[in-house]
Order: sequence, then structure tokens, then C-alpha cells
Amino acid sequence: MDRRIVRTRTAIFNAVLDLLVEKDASKITVLEVCQRADINKSTFYLHYNSMGDCIQRCFQAVLNGIAEISKHIIFDDIIRNPQPFVDKCLDEIEKNLDFIVRFKNSEICGKASKVYKDNLVASIVKNNGFTTENNYIEIALVNFAVSGCYDTVLNMSQIYNREELKRALCAVLKSRNINN
Repeated sequence: MDRRIVRTRTAIFNAVLDLLVEKDASKITVLEVCQRADINKSTFYLHYNSMGDCIQRCFQAVLNGIAEISKHIIFDDIIRNPQPFVDKCLDEIEKNLDFIVRFKNSEICGKASKVYKDNLVASIVKNNGFTTENNYIEIALVNFAVSGCYDTVLNMSQIYNREELKRALCAVLKSRNINN
């Protein structure tokens, strides 16, 4: 893809995310996004049909990132050695920590956080071939690990300590004997 297109879409994506922290998605206007992204309206409409289309495609980009991360997460590896999994979760969260800190006070934080966690868990579950009938405990552990990483960082961002959180999550995941 052309670098100019990538640069423009990235600027728009970042503008939308910044505005979502400040206000409800339904109140964001094309003009506001254009001003934040430092583009004109005609450039915006070259990439998106409407503000709704833009927000939907930005959200889809986040979900695609989640799906990509989850492709490389194998449950048996999580139980044997949870550290790489916990590191991946924390890396992804830390990559967006500034945004998460601002985001946690927004109107959409609760809904978006739930969608983010649910999609990551669903992707891991799907990629490992789990079903609720046969793998209830495994799915519960994946939920615990994903939610534990995300919620702790979100709720304790001011005093976040990666090493302590990693140690705690790894200890819990290692202590689970799913055969009992």
C-alpha cells in the first residue's frame, strides 16, 4: 500500500481514537476528525463513505490486530510456560498505554473494553479448537488471563508494575491443574 495512504489512514485512525476518548462516537464529526488529522474533507471522503464507516473500519482494524495476535497463542504453551503469553498481552496493552489511560474515562470504555477482551478470548478459543462443552476450564483460564492483564493495567495504570503483574498472572496460570 502506498505510504501516503498509510500515513493518511493512520492520522485519521489516531484522530478518531483521540476523539472517542473525549466524546461519544455519535457526536464525532468529519470536520473534527479532519482538523485533528490535519487533512481536508475531500481526503477523508477518498478513504471513507461517512463518519460511521470510518469508525467502523477503525474498530475493525483493532479487531484484526487482535485476531493476528491470537493466531500465535497456543493454550498448551500458556499452561506449560505462561510467561510468553502474558508478555504478549502486556506488550499489546503497553503499546497503547497512553491511549488506554485517556480512554478509561470515556463513555465507550466499558463497552469497547468488553468487545476487545471478548474478541481476543474468542480468537484464542477458535484458534485452539476449543468448545465450551469440552474445554470449559481452558476457556475460563484464557478469560482470566486476558481480563487479568487488561483490567489490571486499565484500573491500576497509575501504579502499574509489569513485573509484579506478570509474576502474579504466571503463578496463577501455572498453578492450575486442568485435569482435576
